[in-house]
Amino acid sequence: MIGERRINILYCEGNTDGTVGGSYFSLLYLVSGLDRRRYNPIVIFHNEHPILPRYHAAGITTLIVPAYRPITLLLKVPTTVRSIILPILKVVQKVLNFANGFIGRSFRYSRMLRNHNIDIVHLNNSVIRNNDWMFGALLSKVPCVTHERGINDHYPRLSRMLSRQLKAIICISDAVRGNLLKHAVGKNNLVTIYNGIDPSTVIVDIDREAILATYDIATDARVIGVVGNIKMWKGQETLVRALPAILQDVPGLVCLLVGATADSDQPYHNYLISLARELGVERHLRFTGYQMNVANFMNVMEVVVHTSIEPEPFGRVLIEAMSMGKPVIGARAGAVTEIVDEGKSGLTFLPGDVKSLAGALRHLLLRREEAHAMGRHGRARLEANFDIRTNICKTEALYEMLLNSAQKPKRKPR
Repeated sequence: MIGERRINILYCEGNTDGTVGGSYFSLLYLVSGLDRRRYNPIVIFHNEHPILPRYHAAGITTLIVPAYRPITLLLKVPTTVRSIILPILKVVQKVLNFANGFIGRSFRYSRMLRNHNIDIVHLNNSVIRNNDWMFGALLSKVPCVTHERGINDHYPRLSRMLSRQLKAIICISDAVRGNLLKHAVGKNNLVTIYNGIDPSTVIVDIDREAILATYDIATDARVIGVVGNIKMWKGQETLVRALPAILQDVPGLVCLLVGATADSDQPYHNYLISLARELGVERHLRFTGYQMNVANFMNVMEVVVHTSIEPEPFGRVLIEAMSMGKPVIGARAGAVTEIVDEGKSGLTFLPGDVKSLAGALRHLLLRREEAHAMGRHGRARLEANFDIRTNICKTEALYEMLLNSAQKPKRKPR
């Protein structure tokens, strides 16, 4: 009986590119804060990653299930005959990958759910990810929910079909929810639960002077920065292009780009370096790579900048900065306007608009008292709207609703 034991919840993080993004931290904060007398979280990852020890320190059971490697028949065909049999091979390759990568893994996942006596499956990414887990849960008759952490332009047919079987789709913002409704994905099973953090856990453990010395930055330098993996859609290019205009008023400015670069994003990383060199701002730019504790780097920034050129599903970096009392500037798309109280906790600008970003940065850098006031307002706004305890409370309420629904006896037809 479920009432006589803890509820086993299996969480799956579907990221496979090796970088650690906001979804890892959102999941960590959720499972760490669950009522452990009631819930037993088990978290599955596709690969090892730097914050895995933090899950273990929180007493979370983790499993590594390697990601599926698609079959690539096309690479094995000689170029002399490729054009002749290419159409056939494409079909064969697609069928094999569907059979082995989707159907086969779904049945394996179904067995895993039964073996671990799982009561709820909670997928951590998107309707378009983890489809094999969705089908595996359906086969096992285990209630399944997914987070939707993206704003996508296209939802494949398979994802649409499976989304109808989900007990809930947790949208991390109203912007995400609105996009799903726009694409007719989900309706009655959509629920908005904002990401959250515990501001007391945002701790600086390396002082400002040490960070500045590590990156050869003068102690009296003015510092700004972007925190986020180096990806084209994250829009770091906009800030690099804005630097020449800002440096006219703040000549000692240094910009930190804090985040990892996946192998597939290395060309973009290299492009940013060459662009900075071309614009003559290379010495004002620092790439830090992945950092375990981004609070150490936000601590040295006067302003934390968000530069995504695509609609941002949430923008965790914004609430992390607000927790530290930092004024923020965010690209005005997606959920950013739900987080940033324009003119009070920060400013926004048109995504990709270099002139607009430069103007917003100059405004805050030349008005320090106003910037400090925005930082204070941002901290208060975080505590009122984006505290992790609210996130956990709403998520646990969803679990209980699912469990109660599953235990209700079905009426027999008369």
